[in-house]
Amino acid sequence: MKHPLNTLRERLAGKLKEDDLLEIAYRAQGTEDEPMKRALYRLLFDEDKCMAAQAAWVFCHFDRHTDEWLHDKHDALADEAMRTPDARLRRLLLSLLLRQPFPPERFRTDFFNFCMDGICAAHEPTAVRCLCMKLAYEQCKPFAELRAELQTVLDSLETDLLPAGMRATRRNLLKAIGRLD
Repeated sequence: MKHPLNTLRERLAGKLKEDDLLEIAYRAQGTEDEPMKRALYRLLFDEDKCMAAQAAWVFCHFDRHTDEWLHDKHDALADEAMRTPDARLRRLLLSLLLRQPFPPERFRTDFFNFCMDGICAAHEPTAVRCLCMKLAYEQCKPFAELRAELQTVLDSLETDLLPAGMRATRRNLLKAIGRLD
């Protein structure tokens, strides 16, 4: 019998069709196939960034209950999102992180700063910049001084120059910050 990591490698190596993606996610989520889930998680950190992105894409299709399995791996996901040079993998990892809670006792200054820098990083794709906005907001909700810092950054963005997705995200987050204050 093949090791789950080898089986997943073969399935994720090429173009992943939606049916394959949903089947892998279905088989790996829940408690029934823990070895497959662990193998999929290991692939998130693979040297082959395409393989890692494919694994992250599968995790993005997990149900909310199965997302809890990733909660104790929060720091490793954040570290990889900050470290990877691959924009697709970064976007998918940030999407996974957005599905997780950000309790104030686990606040990470380095990840908050990464998100704040990502908001203004013109070289980043719009989706990554929007995710950075949302993640910065999730992290700063319990801290008034950090909400004020985020508001200042959002206010400083030239709205006329922003893509539509960023304008909408910015507008929604400024409203949300106003409701918290």
